Amino acid sequence: MQPPTAQLGLHPTLGCRPVAAAGACPPSRPAAPCPLLLPAAAALRPLQGRTVLRRRGGAVVARVSEMKKKKRGGWFGSPAPDDDPPAAEEASPSKAAAADAAEEAAAAAGSTAVKERASSLGNKDGEAEGSLAAAAATKGPATDVEQLVLRSIDAETAAEAATAEDSATQQASAKLAVAARISAARALARKLAEEKQAAIAAARQVSQQVGDPETAKQMKEAAEAEVAELAKAAARADSLARAAKQAEMGATQMMEMQRLKAENEALSQLLLQLAANKEEAERRMEEVKCTFRSPRMASVDLEELTALEELAAVEEEVVDESAITKVLTDLAAAREALTKSASEVELRRLAMETSQAGSQVFTVPAPPVAVGSLCRIFYDRSKGPLPAASAKLVFKLLRVLGPRPAASAKLVFKVGLNKWESIQLLPMERMDTLKSVGDWWSVEFQLPEDLFRMDFVVMDEKSGAVDNHGGRDYQLTISGGPTEAELQLKRLAAYEAAEKLRLKELAAEEERLYQAAMAAAEAASDGAREEYRERKQQELLREAQAAVSERRGKAVSNLPVMAAKPNVFAWLNNGPEAGTNSTLVYNKASSTALRNASSVIVHVGYDGWWLKDKCVPRMEQDKRVLRMEKMGAERAAAAGLSPGGDWWSAAVPVWSTAAVLDFVFSDERQTGWDNGGGFDYHTLVVKAPTGEQLVRLVYDALAEAEADEVAKGEEAAVKRVLAKAHAKAMAARKRREMQARFLYTKPLTPVAGRPVDIFYNPALTVLNGRPEVYVRGSWNRWNHGAQFPPTPMTPTHKGGLGFLRATQEVPSDAHVMDLVFLDSSDSHGGFYDNNKGVDYHMPVIGGTGTLRNLKVVHIAVEMAPIAKAGGLGDVVTALGRAVQEEGHEVEVIMPKYDCIDYGQVKAIMPKYDCIDYGQFKDLRVAKDFWLSGTQVKVWKGCVEGLNTFFLQPCGLNTIFLEPCNGLFWQGAIYTNMNQDRHRFGFFCDAALEYLRHHSERQADILHCHDWQTAPIATSERGSAKCAFTIHNMNYGADLIGQAMTRADVCTTVSPTYAQEISGHPAIAPHHNKFYGIINGIDPDIWDPLEDKFLPRGYGADDVAAGKAAAKQELRKRMNL
Repeated sequence: MQPPTAQLGLHPTLGCRPVAAAGACPPSRPAAPCPLLLPAAAALRPLQGRTVLRRRGGAVVARVSEMKKKKRGGWFGSPAPDDDPPAAEEASPSKAAAADAAEEAAAAAGSTAVKERASSLGNKDGEAEGSLAAAAATKGPATDVEQLVLRSIDAETAAEAATAEDSATQQASAKLAVAARISAARALARKLAEEKQAAIAAARQVSQQVGDPETAKQMKEAAEAEVAELAKAAARADSLARAAKQAEMGATQMMEMQRLKAENEALSQLLLQLAANKEEAERRMEEVKCTFRSPRMASVDLEELTALEELAAVEEEVVDESAITKVLTDLAAAREALTKSASEVELRRLAMETSQAGSQVFTVPAPPVAVGSLCRIFYDRSKGPLPAASAKLVFKLLRVLGPRPAASAKLVFKVGLNKWESIQLLPMERMDTLKSVGDWWSVEFQLPEDLFRMDFVVMDEKSGAVDNHGGRDYQLTISGGPTEAELQLKRLAAYEAAEKLRLKELAAEEERLYQAAMAAAEAASDGAREEYRERKQQELLREAQAAVSERRGKAVSNLPVMAAKPNVFAWLNNGPEAGTNSTLVYNKASSTALRNASSVIVHVGYDGWWLKDKCVPRMEQDKRVLRMEKMGAERAAAAGLSPGGDWWSAAVPVWSTAAVLDFVFSDERQTGWDNGGGFDYHTLVVKAPTGEQLVRLVYDALAEAEADEVAKGEEAAVKRVLAKAHAKAMAARKRREMQARFLYTKPLTPVAGRPVDIFYNPALTVLNGRPEVYVRGSWNRWNHGAQFPPTPMTPTHKGGLGFLRATQEVPSDAHVMDLVFLDSSDSHGGFYDNNKGVDYHMPVIGGTGTLRNLKVVHIAVEMAPIAKAGGLGDVVTALGRAVQEEGHEVEVIMPKYDCIDYGQVKAIMPKYDCIDYGQFKDLRVAKDFWLSGTQVKVWKGCVEGLNTFFLQPCGLNTIFLEPCNGLFWQGAIYTNMNQDRHRFGFFCDAALEYLRHHSERQADILHCHDWQTAPIATSERGSAKCAFTIHNMNYGADLIGQAMTRADVCTTVSPTYAQEISGHPAIAPHHNKFYGIINGIDPDIWDPLEDKFLPRGYGADDVAAGKAAAKQELRKRMNL
């Protein structure tokens, strides 16, 4: 690749082009330099640069004291009053004479140049610009100056040759070369000064021809100012030349020779700039160099001179640092001005060539432009279709008023990279230096590395007009970039690598969230254990109270009790006492059925055989069946029993809670019985507890008996909590993973008060192929005061691959983030992705305050377990409970049938209370209203208690609507289709009337089920959204079709069933909002460990035994 200077045609060493003709460029404004001054300025600036570099070379550093004593002024060659000639010139009269001759030759050359330039000026009106251009293009003969420079080169090379012979001669030759160079510099300074005087004269003559006095005055002042500046620069150059002469003795010989070499190289370039015949000058200098070239002298370029600057510290004690700094500053300014001047000339040439070729665009560097480089694009507005003033008017305005301020620029450069896959808009700058050849504008653009094509157009910012090259767009030829296929493969590889990393990060974050959820569940498991224990205690307490009430009822009080029956049985030691072992004696001889039996068995119960025919532990059975022992005559007599009898005895454990002991006698084989003539035997228990004491005793007995089962239940409760947490975490993870294919955030769960990055892949949504994508949203289900407008999303990968990204700040009180994506900055126009009408909602953690929960109302004609004919009732109950567990308010509205199992309907309690558990109010009428002349009673109750650790309401709040017209006093849920249409139609009207005017809180979501409540979806429901679920497509298709049209979202019982009915005319037009969601079960209701309808509960550990018991019970009941 060429260096930047070479790309613009600049000289690789000096950093500028050889300045030839300045071109036919008229003056634009007073501050612009006069074209006649350009050749002289371009010649002087390289001289200034060489002078400074020479002074910074380290080997030739001027002594400050010598500079002050032997300073010579004179841009025009006049010595200062107190200055003495340099020592070298005093010691060398021949060199002084040569210098004088050179000065005279330069003066003569300058006078000739002035005359030639003056004679070229015309005197006609309207030809002032042409005269200026001709004067600027004319160069006076520089033969004498050329001779002076060549003479210095000859002296230098001669000095180099002499150095090889002996050091003394070498030093003298070096001094001679220095003197020759100084003379040449002085002569050149005088010649340039005379050139400037000639330029001033020419400017004055031209200004006289200009009709506008103000313009003429401005041109004159500009020329004089330019001359004054250049005169100062020439004076500094001359002063530095003298300082170099005085410092020559302080440098080493080799460094002096390198400096002279570099100096003469620079003077050679100056010669080429001033020479009229460059080719001849180059040839003659090459001949001189070949003749006198020393093998010891290597070429020194500007980079070497820059390195030599670091050696200036060797003579730091004789350097005026402030003077060096000033010279370096002047050098930088001179080089910048020189480069700018040379660049402007080249740009003018390129602009003219472009216009002559019939084009309006050119670039620097010229095409093909290498990727990764900086390119400047130039555009001629006057040649294109963009609205603008005529070229003549623009020229006159710019000439008189100068360039417009930057704020007036109205052109915009619109560049499309790689077939417009990415677009950039850049403001363009008007090129005042090119105003003579058109209305040119330019812009700089850095070409990216991964570029295979670059298109651009130019737009007028004010009018909106676009120059797109006749519909083809402009295209820049580039080089060094990849092909389109190579770039796509590279991007695809990068995208695949990034996608693997993204999925890995998402998996790690999902695992972290899962572990956090399970840790929270572990912490809550202790609460679940305690809650189960408390609930079980309440159940046992209620059972004890019920047992006491039943055991002490009329049946017990009417029993024929007796403490003893003479010559039959008796209790020793004052009868049976509660909680002790009491001795019962029996006379076998008193019973004809047992008189000949070899053994006696006593069967004992209490409180009217309370445990008879019930599953009781083995311990209870042992207490009930006791083998009696024969007493003998002596023991019988000692106990005071009647003689002559066959007495048997047994120690009977008396239940501490028993009020009455019940007992009968039998033989070993239980073939003979003595049951007191069919009435059994009954004896009151001594010290039997009564009232609350008895309840407590019964409770303790039950708790002791159920201790193992309670412990087992506690462990099962913990497992249920963990299993539920696992299922919930996995469901949320599955939902996020499915959504993460096209939408996710970082962090995965946004945090309140912190920024969140939103990533969206439109290729997998309805916005696929849209050129621009925006995201708009809000917080807390669109109820937050802060909503962000459509925000543009930027690509994360080039080439249209992968996700787009936008960043939003999450408010500190946010709990939910709500999102919608669209392809326009207009919120109400274009295409949009709103998740099939339900929007995208993502939970936010850490928000302050509380989130307003939703009120979800199910309107259905079935509800398990109180009124169930199919799966509809199960879904209503299970789904309602699941939504309630998420923290929302759930209400179910259903008809009040006369066939409802009201034993499972509890009154609504404001709070779950463990102490007063069971103290429910009766189911009652909450209110009533009239509809179409019919009174409708509103009943409220609670169905399927929801046992949670958080002690939420005991179950689903259920509203029973009872029209007092007998529509639902049919003894069944369904009758016939025609009658049911009327019945359920009236029910829907009543439900809407209740919701509109009698509900305590307005519903956010109405969920209606099947054809029976489909009219809810088609009716006016205010701001509430409507969900409609199809359970059976075989009935009421017309009503289902109407509900599908008006509902916001529609579901059915499984994805399979959704596919089966998707072709139905009522369903097919609404696939965009139709979902198949598989039905689930409520693990709390259908937990076999606590199912009271099973003969025994079981879990995962004893499932085989539990099922075997259920099978046995089923066979028993079905006589199988």
